Amino acid sequence: MPRRSIPLHYLSNESGLGISLHRIDRMNRVNAPHMDAHRDDHGNFFFQEDGHARMMVDFREVELRGSGVFCIMPGQVHCPLETEGSYGWFLGVDMSLLDDHHRAVVDEYALHGFPIGLDPEQADLLTRSLRLLLEFYEAPSQYGHPVMQSMLKTCLGIFTSLFEKEILQRTAQTRPSAITSQFRKLLSQHFKTVKSPSEYAGMLSITSSYLNEVVKETSGQPVSHWIQNEVIMEAKRLLYYTDLSIKEIAFGLGYEDHTYFSRLFRKVAGKSAGQFREELRKL
Repeated sequence: MPRRSIPLHYLSNESGLGISLHRIDRMNRVNAPHMDAHRDDHGNFFFQEDGHARMMVDFREVELRGSGVFCIMPGQVHCPLETEGSYGWFLGVDMSLLDDHHRAVVDEYALHGFPIGLDPEQADLLTRSLRLLLEFYEAPSQYGHPVMQSMLKTCLGIFTSLFEKEILQRTAQTRPSAITSQFRKLLSQHFKTVKSPSEYAGMLSITSSYLNEVVKETSGQPVSHWIQNEVIMEAKRLLYYTDLSIKEIAFGLGYEDHTYFSRLFRKVAGKSAGQFREELRKL
């Protein structure tokens, strides 16, 4: 049957709180669960206590050895590649449950998307906190939602504090870097409908020349590069994971002239959309 869209997994809401929480048992190549590439409508917070895991996230391989945390945002296409001896925790969360500060940290983290290793004290704190949340999660009638909400906020606070610490170590928090982060967040929300650097500059209440200057200073590439990159990444997802025609994909990404889209794809990807689909599916 032709694939018309990328599979979208929805959050199991058995708790009534907008979360899904479970342990990940020690797995190996034989008993690791098979899961095809998909998107989620929620955020996925992973805590690996130990082991070795590899996953593909938007055509980028992410590897985590030993104890560490990682987050996959709603809309990112991902699938596991290897889970040798991996065990830990999975916390799926409706992103609307995060307060403004936690959401800002996670959005910033998502721009980089690196796994973060934990020391024994950090790992122990997160383990104890998630165990307590699981106890509340499995007996909601006994403890009530307010208690579970408080514990959820604590666990999310630990995750985001780990993300924030790593972000501060890796990036200089200057005004240009802050503007670049704001631009990248806006781009992820509007890339299908907004293609002009001047429109993003207007959203940020700055001139397009200044936006281009700071984005190029902090990222090494101009605004137009990131706009095209966001569009082509979504196109690659649809080319590989669905059977939509190139014309249908172009229209879905906001291009009425599909020939222009095809030229843009070749320019950015270095090959035609048809070649990309054919070569990747042979792997």
